[in-house]
Amino acid sequence: MKNWLLGALVGSSLTLPGYGQGRDTAFAVHKLFVQRRHGSDALLTTAGEMAASTTVAGAVSGLVAGAAPAAVGLSQAARFSAEREAAILSSYASGWPIPADVRRKLRRKHFHRTKADVLLGR
Repeated sequence: MKNWLLGALVGSSLTLPGYGQGRDTAFAVHKLFVQRRHGSDALLTTAGEMAASTTVAGAVSGLVAGAAPAAVGLSQAARFSAEREAAILSSYASGWPIPADVRRKLRRKHFHRTKADVLLGR
């Protein structure tokens, strides 16, 4: 009886880290995508404000100054879209690895749950 109980405890302890790690990785990917989407929204807002704040005479300079943040914001919005996040998480749940470009962006801060994450139920 003792050997069976010891075997069950060892077997269950070996399976738990794999489950927790997968859940944490999915959480980290979600947190990264949300963070980057907010950043792209801020860049696009900044670009719009730069273009709108110029006068008619300086419209060209306002458009040129706002072009760089707009280009970066649009590329970031496409790269970290909700559709791409859903596709990556569903393929990860099916056993495929996280793409290398997303893996390179993951940092330790994305794996930690903050008070805001807990309050939002993530």
